[in-house]
Amino acid sequence: MFRTISLFTLWMIVALPAVAQTLIETRNRDIDLFAGQGKLIKLDEPAQTVFLANPDVADVEIKSPTLLYIYGKRIGETTLFVIDDQEEVTLSSAVGVSVNMDAVSRAAHATVTGGSFSVSEVGGAIVLSGRVGTIADAERIDSVVRQLAGETVTVVNSLSLETPPQINLQVRIAEVSRSVSEDLGVSWTSLSGGRSQSGDGLLTAFSISGTIEALKSRGLVTILSEPNLTARSGDKASFLAGGRFPYQTVAEGDDSSSVQFEPYGVELEFLPEVLRADQIKLNVRTQIRELDFSNGSTSNTQNIPLILERSASTTIEVGSGQSFAIAGLFSATTQQDVKDVPGLGEIPILGALFRSTSYQSGETELVIIVTPYIVEPAAPDKFKTPLEGFAPANSLDRHFLGSLSAGEPISKSGPVSVKNINGNAGFLLQ
Repeated sequence: MFRTISLFTLWMIVALPAVAQTLIETRNRDIDLFAGQGKLIKLDEPAQTVFLANPDVADVEIKSPTLLYIYGKRIGETTLFVIDDQEEVTLSSAVGVSVNMDAVSRAAHATVTGGSFSVSEVGGAIVLSGRVGTIADAERIDSVVRQLAGETVTVVNSLSLETPPQINLQVRIAEVSRSVSEDLGVSWTSLSGGRSQSGDGLLTAFSISGTIEALKSRGLVTILSEPNLTARSGDKASFLAGGRFPYQTVAEGDDSSSVQFEPYGVELEFLPEVLRADQIKLNVRTQIRELDFSNGSTSNTQNIPLILERSASTTIEVGSGQSFAIAGLFSATTQQDVKDVPGLGEIPILGALFRSTSYQSGETELVIIVTPYIVEPAAPDKFKTPLEGFAPANSLDRHFLGSLSAGEPISKSGPVSVKNINGNAGFLLQ
């Protein structure tokens, strides 16, 4: 495609505004431009016709018969031809439009002040290399460079992070349930009844008995689960300590059945992202599931348990080593039942002999706390497990001393403590 401008339109073009940045005199020389940069070209002979081979790369305006204004539009190469009134080619120059790497580098370093990175041009592509503090810094640099370079320029992002992008998430799920129940009164029941034949006729007899109920019970249930999981910044990780319970389902209108699996136990899933050197964004989902067969249901093939679940899902931002309570619950329930003999149970004072009361109350407290750490790998000899120093007991110690192990891996004074596994075992904190 050629763009031709004749002197017929000279006076109309001269009226167009144009600002020259550089005045050059050229004869068959290459013209180098940056995208958005313009230059004035001084001609030795008056021009009759001026055209460019590719007007998408650059454009030219005739300011006078001996003065041209050329400016770069986008990255690429084209050719400028100038012909005089004798149809002689007075100028034939290759025009190259490139990226102003100095301006792009200054803009990138102004966007992100930290880190040690460079912006360079290799084979027509812009290469970003070096190290920055966070993923967000790398994304900002990449965005600025792409906007200044244009859509036609290939940008190779080889930036790496200075901060170790490994995050260990510790979750503490603590639950305490208290229950109190009281039963007091007299429960009247009819144990037996029958008829007998006597000489005077038919005799009906009933045996009625009462049971004195005076019972009080209290219960306490505690649950403490501390799952922890390590993942790279920007990647999702999941953890399940438990199992999957199978149960059959039957399709509607069809006798065919299928087996599905429902997970139970302690499950943890999170997506970490290091925003700054000491700030972590977490997308956390954690849950505890228990199987309760006592309150479940029964099908033709199996007993289906009731699934008790405590779960939480949220997105937070905390510093490395800081804790955050992402969920909490306090629940209190009360239930009272009164059973009496109709009519007799409403008599003042004496009615207590024909009445039975039942009282139940329960309180549940639940809290879920998450603590992320930025961690880094280490040599294998730096890691320990709760089984360090553990050995099974021999037959003599097991039968005569009642010992189960020859070592004491759970001792607080030992190198590793199961009760404090995050101290000297597992991983190294930054």
